[in-house]
Amino acid sequence: MLANELNTDESRNLLSAIDRMREILHNEKIRLPEIVVVGDQSVGKSSVLEAISGIQLPRAQNICTRCPLELRMKSTNDREYAVIRKSNSNSETSDEEINDLNRIAFEVTRLTNEIAGDGTNVSSNPIYLTVYKRDIIYDLTLIDLPGITRNPLPGQADDIHTQILTLINKYIEPSTAIVLHVIPSSVDFTTSESVKLAKVFDPECERQLVAVSKIDKYDKGIAEKLLGEGTGSMKLQLGCVAVLNRTPEEIESNISFEEMKEREKQFFLRHKSAFGHLPDEYKGVDQLIKKLAIIQQDRIRSTFPEIIEELREQTRTKQQELRAIPVALASEHDCWTKFQSMINELRENIQTKVNGNYDFQTKTTTTDSSVPLLDDRIALHIYKFQQQFQQEIAEKFSNVLTSEYKKHVIKAIEDAAGVSLPNFPSFQIIEQLYRREFVNLNGICYSLLKKTCDYIRDNLTKIFRQIFDKDYPRLSQHLKEVIIQEVDAAEKRATERIEEILNMEYRLFTLSNEYMSILDELTRTGNETTLTKDIKTASKTTTTAAAAYNPLMEKISLSLSVLAGIKNTNEIDTNEARAAPTIQMALISYCQIVQKRLVDHIAQVCYYQFLTRCALVIDQKLTLAVTPIDLVRFMKEPYERTNRREKLARTLKAYEEALQLGQEYM
Repeated sequence: MLANELNTDESRNLLSAIDRMREILHNEKIRLPEIVVVGDQSVGKSSVLEAISGIQLPRAQNICTRCPLELRMKSTNDREYAVIRKSNSNSETSDEEINDLNRIAFEVTRLTNEIAGDGTNVSSNPIYLTVYKRDIIYDLTLIDLPGITRNPLPGQADDIHTQILTLINKYIEPSTAIVLHVIPSSVDFTTSESVKLAKVFDPECERQLVAVSKIDKYDKGIAEKLLGEGTGSMKLQLGCVAVLNRTPEEIESNISFEEMKEREKQFFLRHKSAFGHLPDEYKGVDQLIKKLAIIQQDRIRSTFPEIIEELREQTRTKQQELRAIPVALASEHDCWTKFQSMINELRENIQTKVNGNYDFQTKTTTTDSSVPLLDDRIALHIYKFQQQFQQEIAEKFSNVLTSEYKKHVIKAIEDAAGVSLPNFPSFQIIEQLYRREFVNLNGICYSLLKKTCDYIRDNLTKIFRQIFDKDYPRLSQHLKEVIIQEVDAAEKRATERIEEILNMEYRLFTLSNEYMSILDELTRTGNETTLTKDIKTASKTTTTAAAAYNPLMEKISLSLSVLAGIKNTNEIDTNEARAAPTIQMALISYCQIVQKRLVDHIAQVCYYQFLTRCALVIDQKLTLAVTPIDLVRFMKEPYERTNRREKLARTLKAYEEALQLGQEYM
C-alpha cells in the first residue's frame, strides 16, 4: 500500500518537478525540500549510497566526493540507463546518457575532475545524476556532499576543512533540508562533526536522522543507541537505521547489492542478542529507503505551498528591481533623448521653485524667518533674504536726529567755518556726514550677494543630483562642474555690478522730488511751535510722509521729540547750533532716498544675475556643455550596473521558470 502511494504518477511527477526546480534555483537563495547526506571522511558514506541506489559510485583511498552529487533514483519498467549533467547546463542537449550502469563511477569521476580539477580540491558546483532502474522501489533524491576532512592532503588548499564546512552549512541551513548523517556504529553520535554543524540550525533535531554504518563493528548496547536511549546516542525525531556496508573483500569479489541485502538480513538474524528486540524499522537498507521516501514526500507536500508563495513574492520583487534599473543606452539618439528628458525635468523643477509653485515634495514647514539652507522653496527664500537686507540697511544708518548726533554736526559746521554763511552750510558738510554713514553699507550689500550665491549654488546642485546623479555618475560629475562655473560667473557679474552701484552712491546726487518732499515735511513738523503743541501729531504726520514703515523712518519719528526740544536745552545758542537741525533733516532725508535705491537695485542685481541669467537658463548652459559623442561616453552604463542587471535577469528567469514548473503541480 505504501509503495503504491509513494509511487503514484502524482508523487513521482511532483518529485521530478522539485528536482528540476532545485536545479534551476541552485544559485539562488530559495531552497527546496532535499535530503542531504553528510558525514566525516571514510565513515562509509559512499557504501550507504551504493546500497540505497544499487549502483557503483567512485571510490578513492582518500577523498571520494569532491563536489555535490545530486543522485536521483527513478523506477522504470523499461530499459535501465542513467543521465548525467554538470551544473550550469541549461539545455537538455548537455545531458550525457549512460547506457552501461557500470560506467557511472567513471563518468562521475570524469565530471568531478572537470569541475574540481584532477587533484583533491573540492567545488560547490554540483553534478546531477539520474538513474533509471527496474529494482528501485521508491523514487528518491539524495544530495551527497564531500566528507569532512580536517588535515589537507598534498595538493589540497590549506583551508580545505573550512571550505567543506561552508559547503555543508549552505545545504543544511535551510529549514526545508533533511540531514542524513552517516555515522559508524562504534562512534558516539554526539561527537560527530556533522551532527554539531546541524544542531546549530536544528537545535531540537527535528529534521535529522542517522544511517548507522559499519554495523558489524557495533559495541555493546547498540539497540539502545539506535533507539536514542543508550550511551553515545541522540534523541532524533526521525530516528536511526542501521545498515551493513560491503567490506573491501566483498567489493573486490563484486558481491551484488541484492546479495548484500540478503547478507544484511542474515547478519541481524545471527545477532539476535543485540538486535532481536529492535523493531524492524531500525534495521536494514530497505527500511532506510522506505523511511527516506516517506520523509521526502511528507517534506515536499508540507513545504511546497510556502515555496510557491515565496517564489511569487521573490519574482515580483526582482521584477521591480529590474524595472528600477535604467535602460542601457546604446546609440547617440538614445543618449540624447534621455539627456533632453532629464534637462526638461530639471528646467521645470527649477522654474516651479523660482515661481513659487511648490508641490508636496517641496519642504514647506518653517517656524521662523531662519530658513534651512537646502530648503528648496527658492522664491520664498530669495524674498526673505531681500527683507532681511532691507532691514539691515535701514539699521546701519545712524539716528541722525538725536541731540548726541547734533554734536557731530556742530563740529562739522565749526570745521567748515569761514567758507559758508551760518544759514547756508557748505555742501562738503553734508557730503562728509553722509559718507560716514555710507561706509557701513558695503558689507551688508556683499552679504546679500554671498547668501544668495551660496543658496542658489547649493539648491541648483541639490535639484540636479535628484535628477542626474543616481543613474549617470560620469555625466553628473561633468555637468555639476558646469553649474558651479555658471554660479561663479553670476557671482562675478553681480559683484562687479554691486561695486559699480556702491561707487555711484558714494556721490551725493538725486533728481527725485521725494527728497524735497521728505525734507519739507520734516521742516514743517519740526517747527518748534508745532512740535511743542502736539509731538504725537508730528510723529504721525512724519510717518505718513514716509509712505511706508521702515526702521529709518521709525528713528525719524522717535527723534522728532528730541529735535523739538533742542532749543529748550542748556546748550549755548550759537549760529552752528541753529544751523545743525537743518543739516540733520537734510541728511536723513537723503539717507532715506539712498536706502530705497540700494535696497531695490542690489536686490534686483542679485535676482537678475543668479536667477534670470543663471538658474532659469542653466538648462541651456548644460545642453551646450556636451556633444552627442560626449553623451555616449558619459552615459555609457557602468560595469557594476550591467552586471547587476544581468544577474537580476538570470535570477528572475530562474524564479519564473521554477514558479511555472511548480504551479503545474500545485
